[in-house]
Amino acid sequence: FWLKLSHQNLSPNPSQLARIMRVLLSCFTVTVTQDLFLAQTSDEDTLAEIVNELERVQGGPKPHIGCMVTHCAKEVLACGLAPKSKDTCMGALTCSMNCSHQDDGVHNQGPGCAYLCEMIYGKTSPAFTKLIECAGETNKCLPIYPDDGECLATDADAVQNLTSLDQLEGDWWVVKGVNCGQQKDGYPFHPGAGYPPLNPTKGKTFPGGYDWYPCQHERFVRSTGHDFPNPTSPWVNNITYCGGANGGLAECNTTIIDTVANVTMCAPGVVCHNYTDAPLKPQFEHWRVISWPHPDYVASIWCGGTPLVTYNGGIALARNKRSLDGMPAWVEENFRAAYAKFGVEWEQMCPSHNEGCP
Repeated sequence: FWLKLSHQNLSPNPSQLARIMRVLLSCFTVTVTQDLFLAQTSDEDTLAEIVNELERVQGGPKPHIGCMVTHCAKEVLACGLAPKSKDTCMGALTCSMNCSHQDDGVHNQGPGCAYLCEMIYGKTSPAFTKLIECAGETNKCLPIYPDDGECLATDADAVQNLTSLDQLEGDWWVVKGVNCGQQKDGYPFHPGAGYPPLNPTKGKTFPGGYDWYPCQHERFVRSTGHDFPNPTSPWVNNITYCGGANGGLAECNTTIIDTVANVTMCAPGVVCHNYTDAPLKPQFEHWRVISWPHPDYVASIWCGGTPLVTYNGGIALARNKRSLDGMPAWVEENFRAAYAKFGVEWEQMCPSHNEGCP
């Protein structure tokens, strides 16, 4: 039936897809998940609910439902049957689908929203991790999104006197950022939220707003390899932050998110991050330090990506200081000049004061 529909370029309705998925599931080796499924009297309703969630995608690129039916029926089913009191898979899926309402197909704001869904709900869900691995990494059923911003620097642009992670050890706070959700056509970041219309990269679009998250706290620390939930390298960056923008804890609109990246000094002035706990892997970032005039202040430009989206930005960090207060005027002038070389206006970069943040 599925092959016939595919051949005729027809789209089955959710109930038909549920039946197809049940047949496909019967081809798998019997598992506890399948036993649970076969014991359900509302199996088709469960699958139809999931398919309905997937079909609610509006705006931007859409998931390939037929691909998920063909390759990931078992994982989709496990997500739908996971006990909601113990597993947040359906919460992550529903949250991600709701992000499509924020994406008008032009301004590419869906990926940033979906990323928060993954980190709030999906990161702790084994069922969601398996689903995203199957659909996003292995079988390419999820859409590739347009780039978020541009990679503004290369390894050759990094300072040459930063050669060891020992030099960065300790607590750092993000006090200003480049990726502020700006659009080259002036479209606002989260319309109606009342955020200041900042645009440090005139003529360029950075829609995610990743550098404006409140409470971005970086901790460059040594690791034994087993002192965090996932295996780690000798050095890690233990990062906390929250969704929202323009402030501190009071401006968070999500819970505090805690993530860990293995870090290496992959070139002078370049700190490579490989995240250990992201649902969608690999998630990799190059942080290129473009100015380090003072031991406690760093200006950087970063470029990163996942299998679904390339994203970029830049952050100014202060060691053991939550805001720009106290930054020497000569350091600020140095940063202003450093960012200007890459077409970034210091005064327009999005600030965070990080008050009350853990």
